[in-house]
Amino acid sequence: MRGAHLCFCLWFGLWGVSVWALTVEELDPSEQWWTAQLRFVGNRRFSSDELRAGLVTKTRPWYTPWQPLPRFDPVAFAADLERIRRFYHTQGYYAAQVAYDLAVDPATHQVTATVSVQEGEPVKVAQVTVTVTDQPAAAAEFATFRGQLPLREGMVFTEALYHQTEEKIKAFFLDRHHGRVSVTRHAEVILDQRVARVYYTVTAGPRTVFGPTRIEGAKTVAPTLIARELMYTPGQPFSAAAVAASRQNLLALNLFSSVRFLQEEFPPDPAIVPMRVQVEEKPSREWQLGVGYGTEGQFRGQVRWRNHNWLGSGRQLDIGAKYSSLDRNLSFTFLQPHFLSPRTRFSAALSPLQISESSYLLNATRVQPRLERKFSSTVSGFLAYRLEYDKLNNVAAGTIRALRDFQREGVLSGLSLGLVWNTADDPLNPVRGGIVSLSIEQVGDFLGGDFSFYKAQGEAKKYSLLAEDLVFASRLKIGVANPTGNSKEVPLFERFFAGGGTGVRGYGRNRLGPISEANDPVGGHTLIEGSLELRRQFSPQIGGAVFLDFGYVSLRSFTFPLDALKYAAGLGVRYTTPVGPFRLDVGFPFDPPRKDQPWQVHFSIGQFF
Repeated sequence: MRGAHLCFCLWFGLWGVSVWALTVEELDPSEQWWTAQLRFVGNRRFSSDELRAGLVTKTRPWYTPWQPLPRFDPVAFAADLERIRRFYHTQGYYAAQVAYDLAVDPATHQVTATVSVQEGEPVKVAQVTVTVTDQPAAAAEFATFRGQLPLREGMVFTEALYHQTEEKIKAFFLDRHHGRVSVTRHAEVILDQRVARVYYTVTAGPRTVFGPTRIEGAKTVAPTLIARELMYTPGQPFSAAAVAASRQNLLALNLFSSVRFLQEEFPPDPAIVPMRVQVEEKPSREWQLGVGYGTEGQFRGQVRWRNHNWLGSGRQLDIGAKYSSLDRNLSFTFLQPHFLSPRTRFSAALSPLQISESSYLLNATRVQPRLERKFSSTVSGFLAYRLEYDKLNNVAAGTIRALRDFQREGVLSGLSLGLVWNTADDPLNPVRGGIVSLSIEQVGDFLGGDFSFYKAQGEAKKYSLLAEDLVFASRLKIGVANPTGNSKEVPLFERFFAGGGTGVRGYGRNRLGPISEANDPVGGHTLIEGSLELRRQFSPQIGGAVFLDFGYVSLRSFTFPLDALKYAAGLGVRYTTPVGPFRLDVGFPFDPPRKDQPWQVHFSIGQFF
């Protein structure tokens, strides 16, 4: 082998060429090699980033040029080539061929690897057969559900859809109380015809009920606390939804790193399903530290200490401090899960806070008890009361003159009620489903205090997957506020504002709407705000968006002149992170306010909506 390398060196040295074209086997394993580049050619169906994601061979990110190049391991690279072939197989491209080329710089030991892919045509599903071996009544019921299976005739045969269909079939029977259902699968792939025939065999078993539940793994957490969160009782018809809700309840306690529900394997009665709950505990106390930067809040940081089992019974105590250029606060929050029922929880918060806007500086101390109820997996509601002392500073004389009445300080006493319907598939970056929220709050009057008004607002958000990696998102928000009793005005800090990184993005923060003679936003009594956004994911990390935002803020209540809407359009870039997408948006208002620039730049973490 060393002789072969010597011949290469002599030949290339004679001709003055400084780059070798070698195979993996020809790289000297006793030498250290470095990955300069990893390129892909011929891949059309899947991006280079998607192919790189599952590989051991890595390249240096372009944004860290100061870091050393990563090692190039010939053995790992050879295994990566097989991983690429396997990846294409899992996506239905069984005829895909993978080749490579290595360009080696002998002076620096840097390797540039070029992977060539011939994807070929995918294998498509020609037939999906589901056979129920028993329970004819259940088989007839399943026939009406068959069209909802993820894998259907004419689709590309992918392993993900193959497994998802098995789970979907099983879930169908579990939700109809067949707790002992078993599903086996089999697929025939005919490569020369590029088709697959898929078979699922179902043994539904009898209808079952829950038996007793055995708890395993609890050490410091009382087993009675775990049993309390179960959404089923012995003798109740078996339901996979009840098991899933029980697991969600336990994870929400933040006392367990993992929760598993298992069936006892050999019960004496097949119609009874005894359960086992296996939990793995994690420390009940934790510290959290976070820092960030956004165009509106600028530098922001927070620190929190939490005890998830304060005084036992799953009670939570949260003490935190937050700082940004917009708001500063201390918070002390107590949470009692399973308040009277597994679906209800009670919380109480005490928070001294300061809010700094261009129109005012608000200093407040707030106490807020809150009762939350989860009516189903998608519908929840709350009832809350807040009592706070508020004092306004730094309000310009021109802003005060724009209001019908101005009260600098006082006690606010308000009762609010709300409902949320949430079918979004992801809390950080949804692509399907929607969210509808409604809330109404009465302040003052029979509740006492120095302010009297009411506010009602509703917001609807919808997410639709138009094509793979292409999402259409829309939202509409409407709000109304009105003074009541002897009050002539809604307080400045409770009015509706629009514009900014979480509003109409072509405008500066709160700059859409009435502006005082001091050039400060004064807010209004009526709000209309909405967005239409087309999102495209170009790679697992990089995405983009184009959007049209609109909004309107009126000094009068119940005023909805659609012809007065203000519009802004723009585009954005998204970079996916574990805590949500990093978002950079540039918006252009159709009619910018006076003294404002003709575009706005906003960046933050998390989708706008």
